[in-house]
Amino acid sequence: LCEQQLSKQAHYDFGLRNILSVLRTMGSSKRENPDKSEPFLVMRTLRDMNMSKYIAEDVPLFLSLIDDIFPGIKADKAVFPEVEAA
Repeated sequence: LCEQQLSKQAHYDFGLRNILSVLRTMGSSKRENPDKSEPFLVMRTLRDMNMSKYIAEDVPLFLSLIDDIFPGIKADKAVFPEVEAA
């Protein structure tokens, strides 16, 4: 869906490598947050892993797609203290 609706950019990756990366991150996130629902973690992972890749013009459309796919689910940005400290 993103590939069809977002602008065409050379650095956008919607292939299997990106899907595998998202799945690995979701698994790690689920292990760290066993009390959180899977739809919540899927939405947050997809959002957090892709937002930095998109140009400013595509961000509102991407967030709209996320809201349509996961209605009613709102999540704060994931926090990575080790990365932020570096």
